[in-house]
Amino acid sequence: MTDQNDNDAVFTALGSESRLPIYAVQPKIELRQLRYFLAVAEELNFTRAAERIGIAQPPLSQQIISLEHQLKAKLFHRSRRQVTLTREGAAFEVYARRIINTTLAASEMVQAIANGENGPLAIGAIFSSIYSLIPYLLPQFTADFPGVRLHIQEMTISQQIQALHEGRIDIGILRGPIASPEFETKRLFEEPFVAVVPMASPLAALERISLKQVAVEKLIRVFPSANRDYSRLMFGALEEKGFRMNIVHEASDTHTLLGLVSAGMGMSLVPASLQHIQVRRVKYIPIIEETPKTALTLAWNRDAESPVIANFLQTADAMLANSDPGLLYDLGH
Repeated sequence: MTDQNDNDAVFTALGSESRLPIYAVQPKIELRQLRYFLAVAEELNFTRAAERIGIAQPPLSQQIISLEHQLKAKLFHRSRRQVTLTREGAAFEVYARRIINTTLAASEMVQAIANGENGPLAIGAIFSSIYSLIPYLLPQFTADFPGVRLHIQEMTISQQIQALHEGRIDIGILRGPIASPEFETKRLFEEPFVAVVPMASPLAALERISLKQVAVEKLIRVFPSANRDYSRLMFGALEEKGFRMNIVHEASDTHTLLGLVSAGMGMSLVPASLQHIQVRRVKYIPIIEETPKTALTLAWNRDAESPVIANFLQTADAMLANSDPGLLYDLGH
């Protein structure tokens, strides 16, 4: 009765009594036996096969016999002079090799993912970084980790913060500071602001511009709700000097801001790296006085750290260590 109860428990665990006989008759083949079989199939000699895999011949022969018993088929013809595969053995060799290769591939894939050498990486990037940082960073990263599949999406700062919270991106390239205990951040480099003016403006004839000249112009800024710290930083130098600003338009993102400047709707101050973005009918002009600097920052969720993120950060560190950050934003270098 006890045995029957044990069987009933097994049936229940499997979820279906009708499936148990199928499991019961399946051969319990070990990967080790497949490797032993393939060694004999390739050498067609038990002694050489045993030497190749580093075991004595009797245990090797016993494992092959055990495998044949499980398969209920003879895999080798054995005689004093030679060993040959039977028809069953030749057919089994194809599947044994496939299983071993698949197992090796699965093992390599798991190890690659564990080492951050494979798998997906979703990146959010602000507009300016696509033309400044990314052309320097991604070629090196993809060369070092060709198995990583990148998914890059342009996003505003606020969109990236939301996407990081929701796990839709793994890492963000944005402008700090980021005030959230959920995130880890890495500051890449700081850059000054430059003026961007319409080509139709008399200011476009200047090679350098003062804050006093900027203050009297019609100004365009990013919505404070899009990123309050960044919006405040844009005209921070003007506020510090007590200039009254004439803000006539606000934009949700840098795309729109540059479009408004191009249309002659006003001028603005933007990070120097935006000089890489050649927009028609606008001119970038350095500012004479020193301005607050904006930091390009990497951000990621501290609870979602992974080896592939670690490798991305390591590549960024190496890139910055071996290059002048000014090259990323100053076209005069």
